[in-house]
Amino acid sequence: MTAHSNQTTANIRLALMVSAGIALASLTGCGQNSDASATSSALDSASEQTAAAEPAAAPVAPSAEHGKQLFATACATCHGPEGQGIPHLGKDLQTSQFAAGLSDSKLVNFITQGRAADDPLNTTHVPMPPKGGNPALSAQDISDIVAYVRQLHQVTAAK
Repeated sequence: MTAHSNQTTANIRLALMVSAGIALASLTGCGQNSDASATSSALDSASEQTAAAEPAAAPVAPSAEHGKQLFATACATCHGPEGQGIPHLGKDLQTSQFAAGLSDSKLVNFITQGRAADDPLNTTHVPMPPKGGNPALSAQDISDIVAYVRQLHQVTAAK
């Protein structure tokens, strides 16, 4: 097998594992802390196994431009095309103190796991699906989305 086909196979395997983890989370009450950590552990384990089979890639700097494209497809339905928020759906990310107060890695984790409608901290009472409902988003994709969200917040702060 070529390196490209090995990479493709590994990516498909990882996507299937992530999909299975999300399905498991929805069946076991996604949003409950004990289930979420168990699902997260299962996903971490699956990712570690896949990573062990692949050569380590050099870290790629987050791309806000790519994040903007991904945001438009995965996040804008609830958070608006410019992150301004949609009433009764998604918070305004331009001024969100919650998003601003999280480190990039914690915001990546939050987006990856989502938030259940019945979570006491969910003030909209609308569920935020893991990865914005797009299980195909990679960790790099979510890092790119975070870079875009940071850009939105900085532009708003400068006004």
